[in-house]
Amino acid sequence: MERLRDGVSVGGATLRGRVWRGRFPEESNVEVSICQGGCCGVLFHVKAFRGRPPYYRPWVEVHSVSPRGACGHSMAGPVEDAVISLASMALGPGESLYFEYVWDPATVAELEAGVPPRLSRLGFKLLSHGFTWVKDWYYPEGFMEGAQRLQGEKPAGGEALERHLREALAEAGGLLARLGRGGLPPAALASAGRASALALLAGSLLKV
Repeated sequence: MERLRDGVSVGGATLRGRVWRGRFPEESNVEVSICQGGCCGVLFHVKAFRGRPPYYRPWVEVHSVSPRGACGHSMAGPVEDAVISLASMALGPGESLYFEYVWDPATVAELEAGVPPRLSRLGFKLLSHGFTWVKDWYYPEGFMEGAQRLQGEKPAGGEALERHLREALAEAGGLLARLGRGGLPPAALASAGRASALALLAGSLLKV
C-alpha cells in the first residue's frame, strides 16, 4: 500500500499518500489525497501492518473515508476498485483487508436489510478481488470504537477456499429463496443479481 506514496493513477486523477510510522515498526499510516488539475483533497486513510512472523499476519485497513468525496471524486467506483486491487496484491493467503463502509449508503442499507456481507455492494467487491471470507463488524478500542467495517480474508489454502465457496453458495441460495417469497425489501433487491452470479460461479467451481 505504500505505493500510494509515489502516486497511483485512477479515473483521470492521482491518488497520493503521505506515509508515516504507526504504533510499532511493522505498522504504517497513510493519508491518501486525490488530486486532479489544481485540486487536491484528502479522501481516505490506510493503516497497513506488515506482519510479525510467526505470530501475526499482515493486514490492511481502509478507514476515515470522506463521505463527501474530494475534487469531484468519491470512494465508490474506480477509486475503491484501485484500492482493493492494491491491497489484494499486497496481501497473501490468510491475510485480511478491513474496509470501513459507513460512507456507503448502499452497503449500509443492504446489511441492515439482512443481506449477507459477501453479497453486499462493498462485500461483493472484496469477494471479486479474492477475499472469499467476508465478515461485518467493528472493533472496540478502549473508550473509542472504530466505525463499522467489513473484513475480507483471503483463503489460506484449497480447503479454506472450498469452504468459503460452499458458504457463499448457501448464502446466495438463501437470498434468492427470500426473493422468490417476496421477502426482500427494496434496499436489498440489487443484491439478488450478485447472488445469481455468485451461485453460478461457485456452483461451477465446486461442480455442484
